[in-house]
Amino acid sequence: MKLRARFAFTGISALAALTLACGPGPNKNQAKRVSKDATLDSDAPTSLTNIEFSESPRGGDPLVVGCADGQREGFSDIKKFPTIAGCLAVWDGEMNLRKGKTSKTCGDDLDVCSSPADVCARGWHVCARNGDYTDLADRISGQQCFEAAGPGKFVAAISHVKKKGECADPPGPTTRYPCLDEGYGAEPVCCGEGCKQGKCRDSVWEGHTRISVGKAEGCSTVSSDRNGGIMCCKDDSPPPPLPTAPAAEIDTTQTDQPTDTAAAGTDTAAGTNTAPADAAGDPSGPPGKPAPAEPASAKAD
Repeated sequence: MKLRARFAFTGISALAALTLACGPGPNKNQAKRVSKDATLDSDAPTSLTNIEFSESPRGGDPLVVGCADGQREGFSDIKKFPTIAGCLAVWDGEMNLRKGKTSKTCGDDLDVCSSPADVCARGWHVCARNGDYTDLADRISGQQCFEAAGPGKFVAAISHVKKKGECADPPGPTTRYPCLDEGYGAEPVCCGEGCKQGKCRDSVWEGHTRISVGKAEGCSTVSSDRNGGIMCCKDDSPPPPLPTAPAAEIDTTQTDQPTDTAAAGTDTAAGTNTAPADAAGDPSGPPGKPAPAEPASAKAD
């Protein structure tokens, strides 16, 4: 027993000496607390940090690109995918993917978002925001969702089950999915090489639906660190034109009285003259009323 203890002590001493000589081992960062119930690393979705996205050229027209900052990070081939885009957003805390747009445009090349929807350009929206899976299925296939989106993850505004803990049957024409907060099945549907298949695989593409795995962040409680890639879909109708600048106001401080003879209505040829009343006229009539015409017999005299 003493010999074993000595060997054990020797081994510990050697390990300590090696640690001091070579420095500490690799730091295994623990996942951040991403929701009130997320305490285990296995509950948290993978981070988007250090992802090398496949980007479209900078400075594009947001109405065409689909991202408010004019550059896509997913589905970068705009000609091949004109109605769906992957856009990278940053926001504080957790947000609901169905939160409406604000007046603030945002993106990784712009400012911090007040809503995930703000990363989508005018005339675009977060895909499946009304729970309709066909917003995705009518634009891309399950294989394109995985391969064409490129590196990273881009989420839509639907969970991949109708009820927590229960896989849904393949969807029909009227199927709608909720946007759940956390737990089994609450994870949002996503596209990209960082998305994985869970046990429930039929919610959008039968047998091929992928999600942002990590039940701590459901569709309505996502962080931008782990689910900041947003899928934006083009609206069916074009966006309304931007409001124009208001017209200059008319200066009403000037007098309304005419300043010259022509303005006073003395040009009888123009038919605008208002003759003053004479002895034959009616002085009690309203100002500007023409005098009565003379009888024809009077003109003959």
